[in-house]
Amino acid sequence: MTKYIITLLLIFIGHTNLFSQNPEKVTIDSTHFYYKLVPNSKPVGTIIILHGGSENAKGVMKQITLDEIAIKNNFVVIFPNIEDDDFKMTVSQKILDIIAKQVVDKHKVSKEKIFLGGLSGGAMQTITYTERAIRDKNTYFIPKAIFALDPPLDYENMYYRYQREVERNFSEVGVNEAKWFLEEMEKNLGGTPETAKDEYIKYSMFSYRQKDGGNAKYLLNVPIRIYTEPGIEWQLKNRHRDLYDLNCTDISALINFLQLKGSKNADIVVTHNKGVRPNGMKHPHSWSIMDSKNCMAWILKQLK
Repeated sequence: MTKYIITLLLIFIGHTNLFSQNPEKVTIDSTHFYYKLVPNSKPVGTIIILHGGSENAKGVMKQITLDEIAIKNNFVVIFPNIEDDDFKMTVSQKILDIIAKQVVDKHKVSKEKIFLGGLSGGAMQTITYTERAIRDKNTYFIPKAIFALDPPLDYENMYYRYQREVERNFSEVGVNEAKWFLEEMEKNLGGTPETAKDEYIKYSMFSYRQKDGGNAKYLLNVPIRIYTEPGIEWQLKNRHRDLYDLNCTDISALINFLQLKGSKNADIVVTHNKGVRPNGMKHPHSWSIMDSKNCMAWILKQLK
């Protein structure tokens, strides 16, 4: 996905977030880097927070307070900047491996106490990395627990949603976005859900039409919390989208699947009227749907 991939909905940056310390910028290569915040005391764990599309790591730090709270609780906090991934998410997997190893080696924090989370595309990268860690056993770490904000999950459903967006031809922003994603999905996955079905299942985080949930079955033993705000009033007014077109549909199906399969730690947090962009514009696909204190309390619970 180039820097535009997995935007799903545009994310803007703003807001004011004051740090008790300046984040250290660590360069990985000519394209990738991350910001690191380290507590004064011995770290108890690491939290890696992934940005969505059309934003960057610095922008996320201006929209949440999870990092501030985490530092006070003696976590190393990492904000990666990943700009050239695609729907197969091999780039993010590689970058996360590098970052985690560097943090573990330098700060002597256990790689068994790494928490992973993100919004939109960053949430997709979070879930994909976790599934591959368990399925393929080819990652540097298995996340202790993961949190995700409004992630698209099922590539097949995504494809058909974008088709409907183009057919409705209501929102110029929505239509342009949909056309771009349809082209990228066909290019990255080798066709449409009809002509490249196996690829869509292979790379989806969740496959609703597969009885075993597709890759979702690898999440059964990983604590997961997903935040979503349907914002149906906003969606109808601004995009003429209904519930079939929203991420919350697959999110609720995923959590339901995991709970039915026996997971005792698969949670969904549904918010209403909390989605606000830093510029004050209401938008349900925003970092503001996550209560940072609430998320930190959940993370600390998983640490025990």
